[in-house]
Amino acid sequence: MEYNGSNKQNTEEELWVPDWYNHTDVGGVLHRRLQTVREKCTKYTGYRNQWKDKPRIKNANSGSIQYCYTAKAGSTFWNNLLQAVKKTSKTPAANRTVKLMTVRNPWHRLVSTYIHKFSTKWRSHAQNMCHKRFFKRPSFRKFVKDCVLSRWMIHEYNTHWLPAAERCGICTGELDFIVAVENMKDEAMYILKNSSVSSYEKIYNGIRQSTIRLNEKKKKSTNYQDYYKDLDEKDIEMLTELYSFDIYLFSYPKSPFIFQVKP
Repeated sequence: MEYNGSNKQNTEEELWVPDWYNHTDVGGVLHRRLQTVREKCTKYTGYRNQWKDKPRIKNANSGSIQYCYTAKAGSTFWNNLLQAVKKTSKTPAANRTVKLMTVRNPWHRLVSTYIHKFSTKWRSHAQNMCHKRFFKRPSFRKFVKDCVLSRWMIHEYNTHWLPAAERCGICTGELDFIVAVENMKDEAMYILKNSSVSSYEKIYNGIRQSTIRLNEKKKKSTNYQDYYKDLDEKDIEMLTELYSFDIYLFSYPKSPFIFQVKP
């Protein structure tokens, strides 16, 4: 049975309003988000690490900024950005290194993983991510069922769809910033500026142009909701459970059919 829940029909009440929406005080947004996540961490008791192997933490470091990787949430951009900062910026020695991670709407992130990994060279990605062979390029529905959910049911994961909340010691209090991919330019610029990175705008714009995806270069927008229309109701429910900690901590929508409020 395909998913035909009422949340396919968006109403004004179902729109997602991000924490940065209509706010020009970027520092205030970042501070409130971090505080909100810390408060939610102390209140949430339903989480337990469910994976056979504890997710590894991978970092990139410029000296003044340390980034904890979240795949398909700007990780390539941040890795290249911090390498460029380290090589080209005349940044004074920092008294301390600020630590950050990035988060992204999990419904969009999952589609992005599928588009990126299953468009070209999909056979090798399918083998590595799903541990099985496909005779033809799998649909998004098959990717969700046979890769994401089937691996999750046996407590195994792939870093590209692993919930962001599973990484970076999100509830340990070690992070200084949690950057939302949906508002990344403003938030990245703020962090670079406040980390005394010289020529930060030039560095940012150069790395952004070098890491932009082909569909973005062609100015093609992705309708993420269309990918979920062929999924079963049970699949949507299981994905909601898989990403429940991301949805709770970072206030992302509880359904893929909830649109972001427009400016």
